[in-house]
Amino acid sequence: MIILFDNNCVVCRSFKNWVIRRDKKKVLRFIPNDFESVKINKIEINFEFPINTIICIDENKVYKGSRAIFLTISKTGGFLGIISKVLATPIFGYLLQPPYLIFAKNRGKFARFFDG
Repeated sequence: MIILFDNNCVVCRSFKNWVIRRDKKKVLRFIPNDFESVKINKIEINFEFPINTIICIDENKVYKGSRAIFLTISKTGGFLGIISKVLATPIFGYLLQPPYLIFAKNRGKFARFFDG
């Protein structure tokens, strides 16, 4: 699975580092979501390129926002992986998208709580 993330964001880098530590099977590949990195890695996405949100590409399906977060965590296994698999379903993804958008919009205010 490929995860495109904002490498300029402390919160996003902290999330990436946390997930990499939990990814025992090494199935996740994080790539900065700037145009150059996406182009170099030959990743094609069919919608306007959102540089300020997390994107997950799994089996040629593209997920954004809260679903991308929970799908990513679901691949790490364990109790959090199981819970995240449930939260990554379409209904929970729909319900959790507004809080994700609020957090994402204000992530700079949360940066001091993270070690990115």
